[in-house]
Amino acid sequence: MKPQTWVVALGTLVLLGVTTLAEGAGFQAPNLDSITLADMRGDVFFLASDEMKGRETTKPEADITAAYVKARMERAGLKPAGEDGSWYQTVRLQHNAWEESPAMAWSRGGESGALTWGKDFVSTGGPSTSATLKDLRVAFAGYAIQEAGRQYDDVAGVDLTGKAALVLRYEPSPWRKGGGRNPFSRSSYLQSKEALCRKAGASAILLVTGPESVGASDNNRQLPSPEASEISPPLRLAGGTERKGEEGLPFFHISIDAADKLLGGAGELGRLQRLFDEGKFNERGDTADLRLDITARSRVVDEDCRNVLGKLEGETDEWIIFGAHHDHLGLGYFGARDADKAMGQIHNGADDNASGVSTILEVAECLAASGRKPKRSFLFITFTGEEKGLLGSSWYVKHPTVPHHKVAAMINIDMVGRLKDNKLALDGTACSKLLDRHCKAAAPLFPELTIAFSERPPMPASDHWPFFSEAGIPVFFPFGGVNAEMHTALDDPETINYAGMVACARMLAEIGWRVSEDPAWPDCNSPKARPLGDNGRPLPPEAPVPVKPPVEREEEFAAPRSAGE
Repeated sequence: MKPQTWVVALGTLVLLGVTTLAEGAGFQAPNLDSITLADMRGDVFFLASDEMKGRETTKPEADITAAYVKARMERAGLKPAGEDGSWYQTVRLQHNAWEESPAMAWSRGGESGALTWGKDFVSTGGPSTSATLKDLRVAFAGYAIQEAGRQYDDVAGVDLTGKAALVLRYEPSPWRKGGGRNPFSRSSYLQSKEALCRKAGASAILLVTGPESVGASDNNRQLPSPEASEISPPLRLAGGTERKGEEGLPFFHISIDAADKLLGGAGELGRLQRLFDEGKFNERGDTADLRLDITARSRVVDEDCRNVLGKLEGETDEWIIFGAHHDHLGLGYFGARDADKAMGQIHNGADDNASGVSTILEVAECLAASGRKPKRSFLFITFTGEEKGLLGSSWYVKHPTVPHHKVAAMINIDMVGRLKDNKLALDGTACSKLLDRHCKAAAPLFPELTIAFSERPPMPASDHWPFFSEAGIPVFFPFGGVNAEMHTALDDPETINYAGMVACARMLAEIGWRVSEDPAWPDCNSPKARPLGDNGRPLPPEAPVPVKPPVEREEEFAAPRSAGE
């Protein structure tokens, strides 16, 4: 972490430029001036300190994080809202571990050989499957893309049934924008490629980053690190989240040299990639006599982590949820954009998302200490496992502590600490006319912020998504935007725009209060939104069955677990 370089006088002058008192016409929320730069800076510096080692899900620092948030919620004046009267909700997780390193051997005619684990191939998604495949044929499937709009279909006409599909990573080189490759386009998603290969009947997938793609966005490496998936394994929710028959295919990332060997000679992968970049699909390499033997054995490991929940009870049992994820990338073995040079270094996650946690803690303290009881109640949640796939929020939506049909809105705060020129996007407000109206009415009261609204529906980018897509709850997502420090080891507390955070927190408290005081029930255009009854409120579903944690955990954090626990 960089040395502290704060200039107190300058910080004071900047803070004075932020709206400091609830003065002026239009403010409804009480106690806004209690939200201070000093408090927010203190939260971020603790949560994003080197000692917290990046707050990775299931690591000992995750327990410390949860205990810190619990203590801050309690100090703010909230009441516990977790399981059995506690502050916590146990999130049951699973990951896979290898019984032994996978093996891959090949033969063609009289030739045979083996690919070396960690050098020639690694698992793309970690030890996610067990398989023993013998005499497996191989077919080159290009980029495994079907896009009617581009008239591009490199899977049509190739027989993948019962074969290993050899697939190029990303998308064709001419599709690149500005010389860079977009890993977030739908055609680049590994899930999209896997789904297409599965549909075509493939039994396994061999992914390769072609020579035209090296130096793009896969960390300038031909292979991901084989140890990364063991040090920071991909996690999933326990309890049968995968449907029967849809377990992941055996999915491996192979090197360019290994792909050339399988395709029949040096330079063969590059030649095929250039043809497929031009939409020429007639040649697919010499694989007619090629056979593979693949052995991979994994076992399931159960773990758990915790969401933290506090409540401020209002006059009714209708609720507004403020949420933010408290986890980050740990040492950068999973999800780091700078893994080529910073894997193994602490990724502090000051903006992503110590800034969001600090914001909801300040909003909670502002409203709880105001002396005014809100009409609707407030539930404040910090989620675990967002960086691993929205795990904490998905678990909460499956096991809510307040009924979904009683929730008027969910405000998810993620990456509001590095507002460039104090610009802030309020994404997703278009999902509710009432929510959108309150946001647009509150925004001008904070002229130090430049607010951008979108007419698009919410995007599946953070923890608001399960609430909108699965529970039918109107949401919006304050977001400071993608920046150069995001998911890198440079996301440190010293780089944060704390004055911008203060203004953001005050505006969100104002919006939350307005939604609480408005007797109208917010509309919602989610396909899962519940029908309204005669009273204008959503009709209740059948009462959910409470889910208990698998083991009793101490209410207070006593000591970090050892790495082997």
